[in-house]
Amino acid sequence: MHWLFRPSILSVLLVALALSATVLVLWQRSPGPAALPLEEGDQEIVWLYSATSAATWERFVTAVNTAAGWLRGDYPDLEVQAGDRAFPPQTTTVPELALALRGRSARLVFRWYKLTSDQTTEHWVERLIGGRRRPPLAIIGGASSDLAIEQAQCLSRATDRHPDVPPPLLILTTATAERIQRQEDPGRGPAGPTAAAEDPQGPLLHQIYPKRTYRFCFNNRQMAEAVTGFIFGDERLRPDTDPVYMVLWEDDAYSRDLTGRFAETLRRPLLTRAAARNWACLAVGQAAAGGSPLGLASACGGALPMETRLVSDWIDFSVGSFDQPNRWEAVVVRRLMKIKLGEHAAQQRPLLVLPAASSGPARRFLRGLVRASPVEARRFVVATGDGLAFNTVYRDRNVAWPIQDLPLDLVFFCHRNPVDPQAGFRAEAEKNRAAAPGPGSSATGTEDLLLYVDIVKALVHAAYQGEGPPQTGDELRQRLSQARWTDKGVGFGPGGRRLFDDDGNRRTGTGEHIVWLHPLLRGEQVLPQATLSVWYRPTDGPASAAPWQQLIALPVDYDIGVEAN
Repeated sequence: MHWLFRPSILSVLLVALALSATVLVLWQRSPGPAALPLEEGDQEIVWLYSATSAATWERFVTAVNTAAGWLRGDYPDLEVQAGDRAFPPQTTTVPELALALRGRSARLVFRWYKLTSDQTTEHWVERLIGGRRRPPLAIIGGASSDLAIEQAQCLSRATDRHPDVPPPLLILTTATAERIQRQEDPGRGPAGPTAAAEDPQGPLLHQIYPKRTYRFCFNNRQMAEAVTGFIFGDERLRPDTDPVYMVLWEDDAYSRDLTGRFAETLRRPLLTRAAARNWACLAVGQAAAGGSPLGLASACGGALPMETRLVSDWIDFSVGSFDQPNRWEAVVVRRLMKIKLGEHAAQQRPLLVLPAASSGPARRFLRGLVRASPVEARRFVVATGDGLAFNTVYRDRNVAWPIQDLPLDLVFFCHRNPVDPQAGFRAEAEKNRAAAPGPGSSATGTEDLLLYVDIVKALVHAAYQGEGPPQTGDELRQRLSQARWTDKGVGFGPGGRRLFDDDGNRRTGTGEHIVWLHPLLRGEQVLPQATLSVWYRPTDGPASAAPWQQLIALPVDYDIGVEAN
């Protein structure tokens, strides 16, 4: 074995190691895929979503086709150019489709650049802005608030690095957080770019990439105001007495921010900075003491300056199984029910604010509540935001939201109409009666489709109003600021109200909807039936003061294996 230590052999090994290290370093520094080139006259709209968002991309492509059909009254020559490029067989290929007016060379090209562990937001933003001469007009992103914050920060840094390149707009789809967390938050530990309810003075999301961020969804404050106003405006849902119960998931940025917005809305009559400090004190004290937050009011400087008292608690972690409460949720379930049965046993219609980011945590918590006290739990009216999808409680209800396991009144928010027949929705009873449902018709909710339609319609109007399409993001911004909301949706005419405020946020009264799921009881028996009603605000009259009107009430049956009596 002594031959291994000969100088000539050692030299060869050292050279091989050096070459291997060089190859490894160069491979790690590989620039990765570049943005695709554009044909002369084309303008690009980037769809910046994760590589796992195939279903979301499919809904967006459907929205492009739907919007094009609806816009042909204004643009008879509008056509969709897709072919097999919208859904290429190879996953590494960039999907794309285009909108164009026949006879004109200028097209709007929509491309899905996929986010992966290697092709991050930073990677694509640099390729789109610094890697070629002509950047996109806009980037559609913001599938979540955290992702929206990351994309806005990357765009802000890229425009600083490339001051001579026209910056694109950032169009947010479902990023609802209003404020972001400060860099330091001693009460919470290390802070990242997440939304925070406990810092009412934190920066606003649209201030990260100012004047170039357009939010097509409603924010958490608007959702909280809409849901709270709807509940307190209906005597069948309005809580009969204080307190209001509130539960949040501490590891979920969405839950934290939406909780803060609900707290502000419930306290609005006397909301001051002192109220915000009391809320933070209440939350921190509750986590430390593990007891009833009402007992901590004196520690926060006396009675809370609000019209409605809050019993609040938080859950450390939102991870868990499909329908069984995790151990942290189970503790809070027992604590909340103990407070309700012990201190507020006379309440007949208590309100529970449950701002979960998805159906899983909400389903687990409510199942735990029902198991802890089945009869008492049915008294609760549950309020949440858009974390619960219409499909969860309607199309997928037998698995995702069985009413006999979750027999509580539920009120949640939709950014658009979830039951629009023109967008393809058909109630299940109507579907079952129809021998041949129309193409694309299903019991799937339409709120996401119509939100994407709003984006496409606004971009088409902005592109083809005037002599030619905008050449820069700033030109697109000037045109988008003229968008208006009417009973026909997004338009650019003189009627209706402005779609966006001066900061690019969607204005109240431009398409929000409320969904109310009401279980049916027969005495103490929970029937396998419910009523699902959808409510809207009319476009005429004051945006925030207009009364909610019922759009539809759907009878809902549940499969239980046997016929209901």
